[in-house]
Amino acid sequence: MPRYYFHVLNGKMLIDDVGLEVTDIEIVKVEAVKYAGTVLSSEQPTDMWKGIAWHMKVTDAPSPDEGQTYLTLTLTATDGAA
Repeated sequence: MPRYYFHVLNGKMLIDDVGLEVTDIEIVKVEAVKYAGTVLSSEQPTDMWKGIAWHMKVTDAPSPDEGQTYLTLTLTATDGAA
């Protein structure tokens, strides 16, 4: 079963060196969204609200700079004051 790594790259990098074994890419997509929600609610990235992108990169390697990238989630936000 393939192992996927969920790396958060938003200035305060969270490198996943454990990964998750998952049987298919559709499950990887669901897990990526779940993990993104967990990280966003616990880390509360304030830069995101300034229009600075928050990224999650899902790869097949414990380093975000190695291996194949399967998914990338990108989120930006602005409030009414921006």
